[in-house]
Amino acid sequence: MVPVALWCALSSLASSMTTKHNKKGRSTSGSFVMLTRFMLNAPAWRDLTPAARSVYLEVAKLYNGRNNGHLALSVRDAAEQCRVNKDTAAKSLASLQAHGFIECVTPGGFSRKLRHATEWRLTIERCDKTQSLPSKAFMKWRPPPEEFKSRSENSALPVPSFGTVTPFPTPKRA
Repeated sequence: MVPVALWCALSSLASSMTTKHNKKGRSTSGSFVMLTRFMLNAPAWRDLTPAARSVYLEVAKLYNGRNNGHLALSVRDAAEQCRVNKDTAAKSLASLQAHGFIECVTPGGFSRKLRHATEWRLTIERCDKTQSLPSKAFMKWRPPPEEFKSRSENSALPVPSFGTVTPFPTPKRA
């Protein structure tokens, strides 16, 4: 027979190990970043560089379900967290903006007394700052059309139209 005190301790330990939700039903195990299948299959996502994808994950990691439009991430912070150069991080943020994954809500800068980072919003979610609906602008992005090149522009050396051509003239012997 198990003593009552030991049984109560074991039952509370077992219930705390199996319970992953608080009283309101919210998860206490941690947050996650949602990457939907339609977003991963979009041509805009496939066109991104690995650094830009990494920066997107850092911006999306800041989102908690109630703060879209208030996602503050500076170029330097993005560079430090993704372990890339700050110029690469700036290009990645610009690429994410051009491809339609993020939009700038409040531009940052050093012009104020207190420095502040740019505030971003994810276009896949509703904006909590401006109350605008998800635009999903990345679904409208298309790669730029490739310019048509003729065969003569593609080849490095022109092909003669007739006869045989020797690369070097042979000297005549006397």
